[in-house]
Amino acid sequence: MKIGITYDLKSDYGIEQTNITFEDFSTMSEIEGIQQELEQLGHSVYMIGSPEHFMLELQNGIYKQYDMIMNFAEGFASRNREALVPAACEMFHIPYTCSDSHAMNLTLDKHQTLLFAKYLGINVPQGFLYDSTIHKINELDPFLEKYRMAFPIVCKPNYEGTSMGIILVKNSIELQEVVNYLSSIYHEPIRCDEYIPGREIAVPILGSGENARVIGIVEYQKPDGSPMDFYTHKYKRHGFHKTIFADYGKKINSRIEETALLIHRSIPCYDLSRIDMRLNNGVPYLLEVTPLPDMTRKSTFERCAAKIGLTFGELLDNIISSALERYN
Repeated sequence: MKIGITYDLKSDYGIEQTNITFEDFSTMSEIEGIQQELEQLGHSVYMIGSPEHFMLELQNGIYKQYDMIMNFAEGFASRNREALVPAACEMFHIPYTCSDSHAMNLTLDKHQTLLFAKYLGINVPQGFLYDSTIHKINELDPFLEKYRMAFPIVCKPNYEGTSMGIILVKNSIELQEVVNYLSSIYHEPIRCDEYIPGREIAVPILGSGENARVIGIVEYQKPDGSPMDFYTHKYKRHGFHKTIFADYGKKINSRIEETALLIHRSIPCYDLSRIDMRLNNGVPYLLEVTPLPDMTRKSTFERCAAKIGLTFGELLDNIISSALERYN
């Protein structure tokens, strides 16, 4: 097959590599690793790049040479950023991997995702959305009272990933300062959640619909093996954590897997996703749904795939095969 890969780097948006305020991008080594694996599988691979580069190819008709788009593009500075490539592919009837524009928009919006999950009966943190364009900073304490929330509170930008901007606050003064700060940096609503104690877990899923399957459960721990109390960008990106294969017993494992598959299938996500949760006394609480998870070597996905006997190339081949099933 002729496969075009969409992806974006920090440099596409003039962001310095050392800038940790914005992190939801691929690295060139990650994409080149995927390219090499696809070529070893016999595919012809074309490095398209960012959504903007893809749009230029659409305008020039270059897209007609591709049999499929393998989408890893996150976009930038828009609540619709992850949906840009899927929407363009849908307009031009180009087969592509990963979730459609609807799922990308829903899962990028943390607030709407948790409302949707709560409707399904999935446990989620109690929380609210603060929007500086319609709310006043002195409304934060009344919100806490209205939703019966106690400190500590987790604050995060509503449309970002990779633990960007996530901060734990312990009192009302900190809450106001952090919400003001995050609003000024990211220019978007801020989701404020009750803190869920317990264990930080992730559940990678391959496939779509009835064919979707959990390929593992992992727990992120501190370097000393103790539970991860608060999974920040520092822990996630800079190696200050351990990733272990988790086993909490048949009953709890089943509860985790059923919860992950329910949200994956209900949105629905296509081909793959990673479901991030906190496990508190055997009860999983949904935090986020990630339809474009990290696909670097030694990532959660690659480790879980290896544990069930899939090479990295076979993992990518599974993603492509899942997409092909959707396009008959």
